[in-house]
Amino acid sequence: MKKTLTYTLYQVLLLLLFPLFFASCNAEDDVIEIFTGKTWKLTFIATEGSYEQVDFWSGNEAARKKSMEELAKSGTFILNFNGDEINGVVEGEMTGRGISSSITSTWRADGGTRELTLGVRTTGSESDMLGKAFLTGIQNAQSYSGDSKNLFIYYKDGQTTKYMAFHPVNQ
Repeated sequence: MKKTLTYTLYQVLLLLLFPLFFASCNAEDDVIEIFTGKTWKLTFIATEGSYEQVDFWSGNEAARKKSMEELAKSGTFILNFNGDEINGVVEGEMTGRGISSSITSTWRADGGTRELTLGVRTTGSESDMLGKAFLTGIQNAQSYSGDSKNLFIYYKDGQTTKYMAFHPVNQ
């Protein structure tokens, strides 16, 4: 009798835990939660594997300082994504701003592969080195990683993979 009761308890426990095994196996991102409903602000641009800002200014401290002042302003180096999920892939429209350029784009992200495709159109141009790098990153985006509090967009710049780190701006 005791063995039967113990066996039954194990069966009940397994039945209760069974759904958790499947819930933890879902490795697909919630793309809507990651991208939409917030304004993303650029934090820095780095080479893959590094956390240090790329020196786009080749040691020109005055130019670097000017870029950092522009980066600190609200309304610069921002992205906004809107979209809907269709068959496991999220598609929509994106708007953004560098320093003196505006960005509009269609976008598509796959939560399983983390592939990111942007169809970028820009108006205006950037003379600032960080502004130019920002546009390069957006135009060459290939993939993403992150969650609702951090977004990383990876892109190729020549033979080098770089990423742009973003954080959400309080609205």
